[in-house]
Amino acid sequence: MLGIICGGGDYPRLIAQTCHAKSIDFCLVFLDGFCDVHNWPAAESVSAGFGQIGKIVNFFHKNGVKEVVFAGTVKRPDFSKLSLDKKGAAWLLKLGKHALGGDDELLRAVAELLTQEGFEVKAGTDYLEDIFVEEGTFSERKLSPQEENDVKVGFKAARDLGVRDKGQAVVVCDGEVIATEDIKGTDNLIARSAKVRKAKTGGVLVKVSKPQQDGRLDLPTIGVNTIENLHKNGFVGVAVECGKCIVLDKKSVLDKVNEYGMFFVSVKSSVLKIFIIAGEASGDYLGGRLMQDISDISDSNVEFFGIGGDNMTRAGLRKLYSTQELSIIGIWEVLGKVFHVKKMINETVKNILAYQPNVIVTIDSSGFTHRVAKKLKKLGSKIPVVHYVAPPVWAWRKWRAKTMHNFIDKLMTLFPFEPELFNKYQLNTVFVGHPIATDSDFEKPDDTRLRNFKSSYKLNDSKVITLLPGSRYSEIAKHLPILKDFVSLMHEKYGNVKFIIPTIPSLKNTIASWTKNWDVSPIIVESKAQKILGYYASDLAIAASGTVTLELARVGLPAVVIYKTSRVTYRIVKFLIHVPHVCLINIIAKKTVVPELLQDDCTAQNIFEQARKLLETKDGNTQKKYYQQVMKSIIGTKQQAAIEVIKSAKLSN
Repeated sequence: MLGIICGGGDYPRLIAQTCHAKSIDFCLVFLDGFCDVHNWPAAESVSAGFGQIGKIVNFFHKNGVKEVVFAGTVKRPDFSKLSLDKKGAAWLLKLGKHALGGDDELLRAVAELLTQEGFEVKAGTDYLEDIFVEEGTFSERKLSPQEENDVKVGFKAARDLGVRDKGQAVVVCDGEVIATEDIKGTDNLIARSAKVRKAKTGGVLVKVSKPQQDGRLDLPTIGVNTIENLHKNGFVGVAVECGKCIVLDKKSVLDKVNEYGMFFVSVKSSVLKIFIIAGEASGDYLGGRLMQDISDISDSNVEFFGIGGDNMTRAGLRKLYSTQELSIIGIWEVLGKVFHVKKMINETVKNILAYQPNVIVTIDSSGFTHRVAKKLKKLGSKIPVVHYVAPPVWAWRKWRAKTMHNFIDKLMTLFPFEPELFNKYQLNTVFVGHPIATDSDFEKPDDTRLRNFKSSYKLNDSKVITLLPGSRYSEIAKHLPILKDFVSLMHEKYGNVKFIIPTIPSLKNTIASWTKNWDVSPIIVESKAQKILGYYASDLAIAASGTVTLELARVGLPAVVIYKTSRVTYRIVKFLIHVPHVCLINIIAKKTVVPELLQDDCTAQNIFEQARKLLETKDGNTQKKYYQQVMKSIIGTKQQAAIEVIKSAKLSN
């Protein structure tokens, strides 16, 4: 038995009619406010609101439904105003932040919940025939050179829109994108663009699928009503993505196109499939930037699938796991989760082989990513593997450089001194630079924004210190108790001191819980923009060693670096390490620019003494001078990392 969840338009009715004609048993759920319930084939049916999940699930179970399809147009509900039954409330809690994400992220989460209820979510197109159009021009009117260019411009713009999960369609006129689709849908887009168009007629509607779109849940659709609407608003044609856009009642659509003297073209998009893995917050930042650059310069439609965090999700990642699940550091800490990590490695390899991407990109987290790459090669995979961020063989475990060529096809490094360490061992290695050095987000905010930030948190008459305890739970657990005592010492010495803790959304509640009894309640911010404003509002930073120290160098904020881990991990690492520093700034500068307080030296009193020196002497200015030199040394060629990934992907074709 098939259960059809029906939104607006003709698509769900067409599925029902086809099932009726083929004697496929089905039942119908009409979503209140979207679906016309008249003139449907005879079948068991029920009407339900978005929040009546229990009613829908019980109806499906009662009718023996095994498979479910979503069909038709719906608008995202206002979750604050939903009337929820008991199961609807439970689902909303499970959806969590997915409810705030893009449409595709939300639909995938809903599909997962239906799967947990025992239903298989299928694509409506599985039940229909001849629903797509092949590549080519399907109208009597042919495209002019200007219109061909408009279609090309439109496909690029629509693809970029889809990456951000904002819509599926754009309108182009005379080489310029004049409107993009939003939550209000295609009909609203057509009406809006007609109002802003300079000429009375003209304009091309371009509809494509989103790169991360799940075809079971949503696909762009064109019907007779769309063509009528385009004609009414003076459009000259429509372009769709071949094999990815549903054309309802194809003959009637094309008859209308020819009647109105419009053109209809179906364009085949090449797809670049990339499986990408980032195992921590810094990797998620690099991954998000890399994905955006690839999307910007690629001639193909790009799909991203893999493991990442919020930055990569915003850039269009369809997630297998979240970065947080790989946020493990330290030998002792990893041992406690060895079976879980092994399971994740096996699942990741299984998904890569099923997905068959053009290229695999692994970012840092070599303990996980290298094991995935090794297993793939052992299984005979020929998919190119590009690793981004060289393991610090210049610091410890030098022998890794000798064997990486066995499972990595290309290594992209952040620092200019690294390629020579790997090229001599037959590993194709290229310096691409660190994006922090050129990320415009880190430039000083304008005075008004900075002034408003300071005023909103009452920072104007205070000393302000940014605290960066780390992006992993294990780091936070080690550092926050020490920082609590440091805060007390600073408060006792200076009185009016404010503290800012930038973090990621998934750790905000954890940090709030750990700091609720501090002598001075810290200001916790979770967005990148708020973090950077906090940097520029601060007098100094106390930071766990890591990539974040490069951010501090980029904005010119004096810092003290700290780090504490388990005694087992520290003893092993101390035995293996062969550089005098752990802070990236000091390693690149080849001298102690930023004070380092590690393990037993990482005490509240020691941090307090170093902070006093930075606040009361010229040591902070000395740091700033070296910061500028370090930033210059890690600037690479613009979008070089994206170029290198695309090169590797093309080699696989």
